[in-house]
Amino acid sequence: MIINPYFGVRGNLKSNPMEISFKLLPRYLFLYLCLCASLNSKAQTTLTYYNQSFKLDTLYPASGSTGMSSPWEIVYGPDDSLWVTSSHDYKVYKIHPGNKGSRLLLDMNAYKDFTAASVTAWPQGGLMGLAIHPQFKSGKPWVYIAYVYHKISCGTSSGGNFCSYNTQIVRFNYANGKLTPMDTVITGLDGSNDHNSGRIRISPLVESDGKYHLYYTIGDMGAGQLANINRPEYAQDTTIIEGKTLRLNTEPDGTLPKAQQWIPGDNPFPQGAAASAKTPLYSFGHRNPQGLDFGSVDGGASYILYSSEHGDKSDDEVNIILPHTNYGWPKVAGLCDDNYTSTSGDSLYLAGKAVISETGFCDTTHTTLQEPMFSFYNWTRPQIKAINSLGNMNWPTIAPSSIRFYGAKGIPGWDYSLLITSLKDGLWRLKLKSDGLSIDSTVSPYDTLHYLVGYRLRAITYSPTGDTLFIGVDNSCCTLGKTGTIGNSVATPAPGFILRMISLTTLALPDSANGLPPPQPAGRQTAARTWPNPAHGVLNVSAPPGQQRPWLAQLYSVTGQLMRAEEHDVDQWAMDIHGLQPGVYVMRLINGAGAIALINKVLVE
Repeated sequence: MIINPYFGVRGNLKSNPMEISFKLLPRYLFLYLCLCASLNSKAQTTLTYYNQSFKLDTLYPASGSTGMSSPWEIVYGPDDSLWVTSSHDYKVYKIHPGNKGSRLLLDMNAYKDFTAASVTAWPQGGLMGLAIHPQFKSGKPWVYIAYVYHKISCGTSSGGNFCSYNTQIVRFNYANGKLTPMDTVITGLDGSNDHNSGRIRISPLVESDGKYHLYYTIGDMGAGQLANINRPEYAQDTTIIEGKTLRLNTEPDGTLPKAQQWIPGDNPFPQGAAASAKTPLYSFGHRNPQGLDFGSVDGGASYILYSSEHGDKSDDEVNIILPHTNYGWPKVAGLCDDNYTSTSGDSLYLAGKAVISETGFCDTTHTTLQEPMFSFYNWTRPQIKAINSLGNMNWPTIAPSSIRFYGAKGIPGWDYSLLITSLKDGLWRLKLKSDGLSIDSTVSPYDTLHYLVGYRLRAITYSPTGDTLFIGVDNSCCTLGKTGTIGNSVATPAPGFILRMISLTTLALPDSANGLPPPQPAGRQTAARTWPNPAHGVLNVSAPPGQQRPWLAQLYSVTGQLMRAEEHDVDQWAMDIHGLQPGVYVMRLINGAGAIALINKVLVE
């Protein structure tokens, strides 16, 4: 696997979501009122956004009027189930995405030493990120879970009650329907009642060292603000694990000393003077990066690691995460545009301290700073000063809580988009340019597309077919409401529920001369096959049913160069071959047990 080392990339940063919200108000007002009533009564409803129709209903709980206790992570697993963490009651669920069946997989309350009654400020999150090993069905049925496990102390400041905690990531083994702890990946991480972040993602393919790696976001603990006003800010300190992205092994490396076995040897930050020993740090200068996801725009040949991060009073960020790179906090919020640079009489602070000069800190001769690829609500200094003393619902932010790269074909026009859930204002979709490095502002109607206005959303994923979204609704207060107007503060519809949003748009057949599989002789077992041949634009792949998944499809040139690589948890799909030069290629199809099911030649026109 290649994680693209695109240092210094500056994408199209055009953004004005507030303007877009008002443009869409007439369309959404009626839909929102109907939606609240229908979801609270468990009925389904039909919504239309940008001339596309969707059915929206509640997947979990299937009955009753009370949702789970703050869903945090939703993962579509290789077993065709949703794996969901419930952050406040420390439970892991498996939910059937079709028939709404569910079961409690693991109660983790015994894995922590505090209760709601024993703390004055609950950790932000609690039970947080969950990731499944890419070889889950090939001998490594491992699940990684991040959670706050230990209360250090609680106290009171001028901003209110605060608590300090410890967080850890544990590897579990899944067998016979149960999760059993195996070992601790990393422990003793700082934790707080604010800005824990807590997302986990695993590289989809092996990286240059031949291993899969686990990436984890850890925030700045809310340092310098609200109840944590007196807590030191360490996002710029590369000796302390706060305000960072971490990179870890998915299994211990027995060739290294015990203290180093979970830390990749090619990590960018050395441990003290010994260059051979590394720290878990991968990037730094983060505030509260609650979103993290891998995406590929070139058929799986390389992957980009995307992140969404809370801004301060403006400038929520979408970033491309790169090694040994600084993302600015608390010296810069959003772009290097001096909208937080303090002047005489200013009261603008980041993490409780005045900003000397954003543009000065961004001077690339002094720092490896990376600007965001996209910034929501990039307000000017006079605009920010005008709302500085008001509450956070008056700040121009969306509070991005997760990010998901959409690379499926299920919803027309959605290919290669970033889906960003918001704690204040629903779901946003940003259309990527073809290289995946910036947002495409040439698309119609907007580069920033807005859905589910008025919801407080925590997480999102989608089915392998791409036509169904699964969205977790946060329990706590509040959102901007049905108009999306800054300053509103209302309760979210369907708190604690997992919503299911299904595209009702009819899909066209693939652009091939024969969109149907070739007929099979009567009585013969279905075999792996590809069609059409010759192919143009799309190559259909059909794997024999009943075999172990996921399927790995690899398309090579006749010289042995890997041109496409895809993993699928279904038995039939379409591989995008646009951009391939005409010629002869070789398709290799491997099942989840590592057995080769097909090797054949494909002619591309």
